[in-house]
Amino acid sequence: MHISLIAQFGFCAPASGEEESISCYNKGIDLAEQGRYDEAIAEFDRYILDYPYYARAWYNKGVALTQQGRNDEALVAFDRVIDIEPQNFQAWYNKGVVLYILGRYDEALEASNRSTELNGESAEAWINEGNVLFQLNRYDQAVATYDRAIKIDPQSALAWCNLCNALINRSEYDLALSSAEKAIQIDPDMTEAYSCREAAFMELGRDS
Repeated sequence: MHISLIAQFGFCAPASGEEESISCYNKGIDLAEQGRYDEAIAEFDRYILDYPYYARAWYNKGVALTQQGRNDEALVAFDRVIDIEPQNFQAWYNKGVVLYILGRYDEALEASNRSTELNGESAEAWINEGNVLFQLNRYDQAVATYDRAIKIDPQSALAWCNLCNALINRSEYDLALSSAEKAIQIDPDMTEAYSCREAAFMELGRDS
Protein backbone atom coordinates (compact mmCIF):
# COMPACT_ATOMS: atom_id res chain seq x y z
CA MET A 1 0.00 0.00 0.00
CA HIS A 2 1.35 3.39 -0.98
CA ILE A 3 0.71 6.44 1.12
CA SER A 4 2.03 9.89 0.45
CA LEU A 5 2.38 13.15 2.28
CA ILE A 6 0.77 16.35 1.13
CA ALA A 7 3.81 18.62 0.99
CA GLN A 8 3.15 22.26 1.78
CA PHE A 9 6.43 24.08 1.31
CA GLY A 10 5.15 26.98 -0.74
CA PHE A 11 3.81 29.30 1.94
CA CYS A 12 5.09 32.81 2.45
CA ALA A 13 6.11 34.20 5.81
CA PRO A 14 3.88 36.84 7.45
CA ALA A 15 4.45 40.40 6.32
CA SER A 16 5.15 41.67 9.83
CA GLY A 17 7.98 40.73 12.19
CA GLU A 18 11.70 40.90 12.32
CA GLU A 19 13.35 40.66 8.92
CA GLU A 20 15.86 38.09 10.13
CA SER A 21 13.09 35.75 11.26
CA ILE A 22 11.19 36.06 7.98
CA SER A 23 14.44 35.41 6.13
CA CYS A 24 15.20 32.22 8.04
CA TYR A 25 11.66 30.90 7.45
CA ASN A 26 11.95 31.42 3.70
CA LYS A 27 15.45 29.94 3.77
CA GLY A 28 13.99 26.87 5.46
CA ILE A 29 11.50 26.46 2.62
CA ASP A 30 14.28 26.74 0.03
CA LEU A 31 16.46 24.19 1.86
CA ALA A 32 13.54 21.75 2.25
CA GLU A 33 12.78 21.93 -1.46
CA GLN A 34 16.44 21.03 -2.10
CA GLY A 35 16.19 18.02 0.19
CA ARG A 36 18.52 19.57 2.78
CA TYR A 37 16.22 18.70 5.63
CA ASP A 38 18.57 19.06 8.60
CA GLU A 39 19.37 22.62 7.61
CA ALA A 40 15.71 23.34 6.83
CA ILE A 41 14.61 22.11 10.25
CA ALA A 42 17.21 24.31 11.92
CA GLU A 43 15.85 27.34 10.06
CA PHE A 44 12.25 26.49 10.94
CA ASP A 45 13.29 26.12 14.58
CA ARG A 46 14.89 29.55 14.49
CA TYR A 47 11.66 30.98 13.12
CA ILE A 48 9.53 29.13 15.68
CA LEU A 49 11.56 30.71 18.49
CA ASP A 50 10.25 34.11 17.37
CA TYR A 51 6.82 32.96 16.13
CA PRO A 52 5.83 29.89 18.22
CA TYR A 53 2.21 30.08 17.06
CA TYR A 54 2.92 30.18 13.33
CA ALA A 55 1.34 26.88 12.27
CA ARG A 56 2.91 26.74 8.82
CA ALA A 57 6.42 26.68 10.26
CA TRP A 58 5.49 23.75 12.49
CA TYR A 59 3.79 22.06 9.54
CA ASN A 60 6.78 22.36 7.25
CA LYS A 61 9.06 21.21 10.04
CA GLY A 62 6.85 18.13 10.38
CA VAL A 63 7.07 17.39 6.66
CA ALA A 64 10.86 17.74 6.73
CA LEU A 65 11.12 15.44 9.76
CA THR A 66 8.95 12.85 8.05
CA GLN A 67 11.14 12.94 4.97
CA GLN A 68 14.02 11.97 7.26
CA GLY A 69 12.08 9.16 8.91
CA ARG A 70 11.96 11.03 12.21
CA ASN A 71 8.32 10.14 12.65
CA ASP A 72 7.93 10.56 16.41
CA GLU A 73 9.28 14.11 16.16
CA ALA A 74 7.10 14.77 13.11
CA LEU A 75 4.06 13.67 15.08
CA VAL A 76 4.85 16.26 17.75
CA ALA A 77 5.12 18.96 15.06
CA PHE A 78 1.79 18.04 13.43
CA ASP A 79 0.10 17.93 16.84
CA ARG A 80 1.41 21.44 17.44
CA VAL A 81 -0.18 22.57 14.18
CA ILE A 82 -3.48 21.04 15.28
CA ASP A 83 -3.24 22.80 18.65
CA ILE A 84 -2.90 26.12 16.82
CA GLU A 85 -5.26 25.38 13.91
CA PRO A 86 -7.70 22.59 14.85
CA GLN A 87 -9.38 22.84 11.42
CA ASN A 88 -6.18 22.27 9.43
CA PHE A 89 -7.13 19.15 7.46
CA GLN A 90 -3.64 18.72 5.99
CA ALA A 91 -2.13 18.49 9.46
CA TRP A 92 -4.71 15.86 10.41
CA TYR A 93 -3.96 14.05 7.15
CA ASN A 94 -0.23 14.02 7.77
CA LYS A 95 -0.75 13.00 11.39
CA GLY A 96 -2.68 10.02 10.04
CA VAL A 97 0.14 9.19 7.64
CA VAL A 98 2.76 9.29 10.39
CA LEU A 99 0.65 7.15 12.73
CA TYR A 100 0.15 4.70 9.85
CA ILE A 101 3.90 4.48 9.32
CA LEU A 102 4.34 3.88 13.05
CA GLY A 103 1.79 1.05 12.92
CA ARG A 104 -0.61 2.84 15.26
CA TYR A 105 -3.63 2.11 13.08
CA ASP A 106 -6.48 2.89 15.47
CA GLU A 107 -5.04 6.34 16.12
CA ALA A 108 -4.31 6.75 12.42
CA LEU A 109 -7.95 6.05 11.65
CA GLU A 110 -9.08 8.77 14.08
CA ALA A 111 -6.78 11.29 12.42
CA SER A 112 -7.79 10.18 8.92
CA ASN A 113 -11.48 10.44 9.82
CA ARG A 114 -10.90 13.98 11.02
CA SER A 115 -9.12 14.95 7.79
CA THR A 116 -11.99 13.68 5.62
CA GLU A 117 -14.53 15.37 7.88
CA LEU A 118 -12.73 18.66 7.33
CA ASN A 119 -12.23 18.17 3.60
CA GLY A 120 -14.37 15.54 1.98
CA GLU A 121 -13.17 16.51 -1.51
CA SER A 122 -9.58 15.30 -1.08
CA ALA A 123 -9.09 11.98 -2.88
CA GLU A 124 -5.73 11.55 -1.15
CA ALA A 125 -7.38 11.82 2.26
CA TRP A 126 -9.92 9.13 1.38
CA ILE A 127 -7.16 6.88 0.03
CA ASN A 128 -5.24 7.31 3.27
CA GLU A 129 -8.34 6.44 5.30
CA GLY A 130 -8.88 3.37 3.11
CA ASN A 131 -5.29 2.26 3.70
CA VAL A 132 -5.79 2.40 7.46
CA LEU A 133 -9.06 0.46 7.22
CA PHE A 134 -7.26 -2.13 5.08
CA GLN A 135 -4.61 -2.61 7.76
CA LEU A 136 -7.36 -3.05 10.33
CA ASN A 137 -8.88 -5.82 8.14
CA ARG A 138 -12.04 -3.76 7.64
CA TYR A 139 -12.18 -4.51 3.93
CA ASP A 140 -15.83 -3.59 3.29
CA GLN A 141 -15.21 -0.10 4.63
CA ALA A 142 -11.90 0.13 2.79
CA VAL A 143 -13.63 -0.65 -0.52
CA ALA A 144 -16.28 2.00 0.14
CA THR A 145 -13.58 4.53 0.99
CA TYR A 146 -11.53 3.82 -2.13
CA ASP A 147 -14.73 4.12 -4.17
CA ARG A 148 -15.24 7.54 -2.62
CA ALA A 149 -11.72 8.56 -3.66
CA ILE A 150 -12.33 7.33 -7.21
CA LYS A 151 -15.53 9.36 -7.49
CA ILE A 152 -13.49 12.45 -6.65
CA ASP A 153 -10.51 11.53 -8.83
CA PRO A 154 -11.28 8.80 -11.39
CA GLN A 155 -7.69 9.07 -12.68
CA SER A 156 -6.09 8.08 -9.38
CA ALA A 157 -4.14 4.92 -10.19
CA LEU A 158 -3.34 4.58 -6.50
CA ALA A 159 -7.01 4.41 -5.55
CA TRP A 160 -7.74 1.79 -8.22
CA CYS A 161 -4.71 -0.29 -7.19
CA ASN A 162 -5.59 -0.21 -3.50
CA LEU A 163 -9.20 -1.01 -4.36
CA CYS A 164 -7.88 -4.12 -6.14
CA ASN A 165 -6.11 -5.23 -2.96
CA ALA A 166 -9.20 -4.71 -0.82
CA LEU A 167 -11.44 -6.57 -3.30
CA ILE A 168 -9.10 -9.56 -3.30
CA ASN A 169 -9.53 -9.75 0.46
CA ARG A 170 -13.31 -9.81 -0.12
CA SER A 171 -12.85 -12.66 -2.67
CA GLU A 172 -14.22 -10.42 -5.44
CA TYR A 173 -11.56 -11.39 -7.91
CA ASP A 174 -13.23 -10.27 -11.15
CA LEU A 175 -13.74 -6.78 -9.76
CA ALA A 176 -10.21 -6.80 -8.36
CA LEU A 177 -8.84 -7.69 -11.77
CA SER A 178 -10.74 -4.90 -13.51
CA SER A 179 -9.55 -2.44 -10.85
CA ALA A 180 -5.93 -3.46 -11.42
CA GLU A 181 -6.37 -3.10 -15.18
CA LYS A 182 -7.76 0.40 -14.66
CA ALA A 183 -4.76 1.34 -12.49
CA ILE A 184 -2.37 0.04 -15.17
CA GLN A 185 -4.25 1.93 -17.88
CA ILE A 186 -3.79 5.15 -15.92
CA ASP A 187 -0.20 4.49 -14.81
CA PRO A 188 1.58 1.79 -16.85
CA ASP A 189 4.63 2.13 -14.58
CA MET A 190 2.81 1.23 -11.36
CA THR A 191 4.50 -2.02 -10.32
CA GLU A 192 2.04 -2.66 -7.51
CA ALA A 193 -0.88 -2.68 -9.94
CA TYR A 194 0.74 -5.50 -11.94
CA SER A 195 1.30 -7.43 -8.71
CA CYS A 196 -2.33 -7.01 -7.75
CA ARG A 197 -3.48 -8.08 -11.21
CA GLU A 198 -1.32 -11.21 -10.96
CA ALA A 199 -2.77 -12.00 -7.53
CA ALA A 200 -6.31 -11.63 -8.88
CA PHE A 201 -5.48 -13.91 -11.81
CA MET A 202 -4.10 -16.54 -9.44
CA GLU A 203 -7.21 -16.47 -7.27
CA LEU A 204 -9.46 -16.70 -10.31
CA GLY A 205 -7.47 -19.75 -11.43
CA ARG A 206 -8.01 -21.40 -8.08
CA ASP A 207 -11.75 -20.77 -8.34
CA SER A 208 -12.05 -22.16 -11.85
